[in-house]
Amino acid sequence: MRISDRLYARLLSSAATRFARAPAVSLTERTVGGPELLMVPTRHGPVRCWVTRPAPDAPLAEGGVVRPPVHLNFHGGAFIVGAPRQDEHLVRAFAGEAGVVVVNVDYSAGTSVRYPRAHEEGFDVLRWVREAGADLGWDAERISLSGTSAGANLALGVLELVRRTGAPSIAATALIVPPVDQTIPPEAYVAPPGSTEKPFVNPRLARILHGHYFADAARRSEPLASPALARREQLASLPPLLVFAAERDSLRPPIERYVERLRAAGVDIEYRCMPGVDHGYTNQPGKDGVPALRQTAQLISQFLVRHHS
Repeated sequence: MRISDRLYARLLSSAATRFARAPAVSLTERTVGGPELLMVPTRHGPVRCWVTRPAPDAPLAEGGVVRPPVHLNFHGGAFIVGAPRQDEHLVRAFAGEAGVVVVNVDYSAGTSVRYPRAHEEGFDVLRWVREAGADLGWDAERISLSGTSAGANLALGVLELVRRTGAPSIAATALIVPPVDQTIPPEAYVAPPGSTEKPFVNPRLARILHGHYFADAARRSEPLASPALARREQLASLPPLLVFAAERDSLRPPIERYVERLRAAGVDIEYRCMPGVDHGYTNQPGKDGVPALRQTAQLISQFLVRHHS
């Protein structure tokens, strides 16, 4: 990787981790309390998790439900940005509009973190969620996942580790602009057909991803890293999925190819391509991306209600 890319990655990692915030957009009108910080043990050491309880009048929590479902969320950031609170608006939407307890995972991220550490941490947090339900007040038999960008890759990785270990199934998973194939060369990350603007995920960002978290090129084709390359029988084991792509995103073509493979494997899948937006529309929506952000949060909340009811 170029020296200039390494320096840029370090600057991006440091600045974004420190200053990344959720956009000032409210996605629920229900009252949702602030998050509680818990330290969760994993094979790589403790991981911070922010736990947000559901609004009492949300669909899955109304009527005094003692143990609502629990939902794990994984933020994005190319595996070099450690900023889970950037998803606070989505977390509050899921807690307020669906009624799930949301565990927002602060997995290891940074220029020194290497695959598969974050994936293993995510799976270990899932195991803790199952074990801690009785003590912490959620239904450990009803678990769902979501992730954005790198976090969506992590969510799919957790599902792969669930398959390998025979762990109890996940009720449903929502994926926002997931990177699904780490074998695609950086120079291929160009504007998709029909878009003329420079995409957010460009060759430089792809080189940074490959040069840091997925630095071992020999492992990029593993299904844990590249879920699109999994065998048909591996794909068939996946739970119901809701997958979002962005129209102007360079990741849209591989996402759409992955969706077609999932459909061919018989997976229960819903696919939405959000018009007029690029890769980072849920965290940096700008004025034009707010409608797409609102619709995404609404569709995921409805999806969770359906599969947890």
